[in-house]
Amino acid sequence: RFRAKASKAAMAQSILKKLDKLERIEDAEIERPDIRINFRVDKTPGKVLVELKNVSKAFGENVIIENSSVEIDRGDKIALIGANGKGKSTLLRIIAGVEAFTKGERKWGHNVEESFYAQHQLEALNVNNTILDEMKECGSQMTELELRGLLGCFLFSGDDADKKIKILSGGEKARVALAKTIVSKANFLMLDEPTNHLDMHSCDLLIDALNKYQGSIILVSHDRYFVSKTANKIWEIVDHEIKEFKGGYEEWVAWKERMAKLDAENKKLEKVNEQNKPAEAKKNNPPAQAAVPKQQAPVAIDKEKKKELQKVQKQFQQLEEQIAKLNAQKTLLEASLADPGTYSDKTKFIEAETAYKKAGSELEALNKQYEKVFERIMEMEQ
Repeated sequence: RFRAKASKAAMAQSILKKLDKLERIEDAEIERPDIRINFRVDKTPGKVLVELKNVSKAFGENVIIENSSVEIDRGDKIALIGANGKGKSTLLRIIAGVEAFTKGERKWGHNVEESFYAQHQLEALNVNNTILDEMKECGSQMTELELRGLLGCFLFSGDDADKKIKILSGGEKARVALAKTIVSKANFLMLDEPTNHLDMHSCDLLIDALNKYQGSIILVSHDRYFVSKTANKIWEIVDHEIKEFKGGYEEWVAWKERMAKLDAENKKLEKVNEQNKPAEAKKNNPPAQAAVPKQQAPVAIDKEKKKELQKVQKQFQQLEEQIAKLNAQKTLLEASLADPGTYSDKTKFIEAETAYKKAGSELEALNKQYEKVFERIMEMEQ
């Protein structure tokens, strides 16, 4: 930059020479073996793995869920979605049977072999074992070579597998606990933030394994990418109730956006209807409307003007009928959109949503026309 300036050319040249003498280090590339995580499931469970009936849970005045009933079916891969403090991990612990609830019932299904991964599972590790010995005690029937390969997926390569549990950090212990969950041969996994201590490569390997996994899963994760690649159902805690969406994360996000848009349109239409109420009140007050022509009865009304007035009054009556019909149609569509069965069927939901939007637009246009016609009648009757 300064080589063209006489005052700084010597200094710039000196710096260039120093840079040339520096040893160039190539970008480091971490070579990771392309190992796949494989689950082994021994037993096939019944259709329903676990069922919650009218379950309530609260911490003092902080209500988490109230009279909620849900079930997890064979093949479900559920992601619990929601902001911090909504009770996702609490609900997961209730399902796992390690958290007491205020009232209700939790029932396990037939032939269910569950495995629960959460931060508290770290306490169950034998600190005197090596990582490899801890894995051998899981009863997975995997060979030492297979176990070392699996541990490589969880960032324990080579001699790392021979480290004692007691010298591991919290994050390393969490990865050991997750690896133990993977080799457990369970047909139902409950995972609380499984990707917290994994790098991107390990996370991708876990995603691939969970997609091939033949059992059922319910998980809590703030990793949107992980959730979008693994879940086929979404649970959300809304107003202390568990809401289920039958579809993946991206479909759920799109549905939430559509519902928010519909809600905004509804509020807009309600505002328009509120503005129209004064005009409707005038129309529905016959004495006031009749009083004007009666007072002017002595005035001779031109035949052409009378004919035109009758024509506009007929148009006004037709608009009233159309608005009443559209309002009834809109009420039915609102009931349909509020039905969970509608948004679980993508085609049915799109049809209902399109019809609702169309009815709203037509109603808005008719209300404007209604106001204009009403004002014209009032002018003509004066």
